[in-house]
Amino acid sequence: MRQRAALTARRFFLIMILVVVAFILWVAQRTSQAGTGSGWLQLFSAPAPTPEVVRVGIIAGHRGNDSGTVCPDGLTETEVNQKVAEIVATSLRAENIQVDVLDEFDPQLTGYKANAFVSIHADSCSVDMTGFKVANAENGSDASKQLTECLWTRYEAETRLARHLATITTNMTQYHAFRKLAETTPAAIIEIGFMNGDRVYLTQHSDSVAAGIVKGLKCFLSPDQPTPAAKSTPRTVK
Repeated sequence: MRQRAALTARRFFLIMILVVVAFILWVAQRTSQAGTGSGWLQLFSAPAPTPEVVRVGIIAGHRGNDSGTVCPDGLTETEVNQKVAEIVATSLRAENIQVDVLDEFDPQLTGYKANAFVSIHADSCSVDMTGFKVANAENGSDASKQLTECLWTRYEAETRLARHLATITTNMTQYHAFRKLAETTPAAIIEIGFMNGDRVYLTQHSDSVAAGIVKGLKCFLSPDQPTPAAKSTPRTVK
């Protein structure tokens, strides 16, 4: 009889413990949802933090508007830009970065917000020049300048194309998209090479061209990455 009573008492005690624990967890859930209560209570049911979504906007230059530069044999700048933009997007998405590939005058540009924004273009097919160039808006933000510098260094190191500073024009520094984006969006425009002098490289080594842009973006998004030294020998692929 005493053993049965002791067993019943133990069971009752265990049930009470479970009831108390369940009550504490219920209170913790209610207080954490309300944003009140002791910190230790909120730990029981506070939702796990979600990783920040990183978004990058890419314009495939001239897409959806016109052909851009057209070479005598019919090769268009839009074709070159589109291919590079798609490779850039695929590479970034593989690293869980959200990417929007936009048209030249995409409606989404108005007020567009992203961690970084790059418009990809190629240069003239009518001159025998080689090299690339990058620019941000006149009086652009410090973040835009940092993005531009990352693109300069990473693209140069990856492609070994020379910087062509002399041909940066107001078409770049006053690029229409810069005026449409949200002010908080760091933005730059890159001319990846000349479609005459750099034609073979731009058309047959699109992966390398895209890699230079991807590395520039990652340099900006992860500023702790070391800056590579530019390779001294210019690339000549003709």
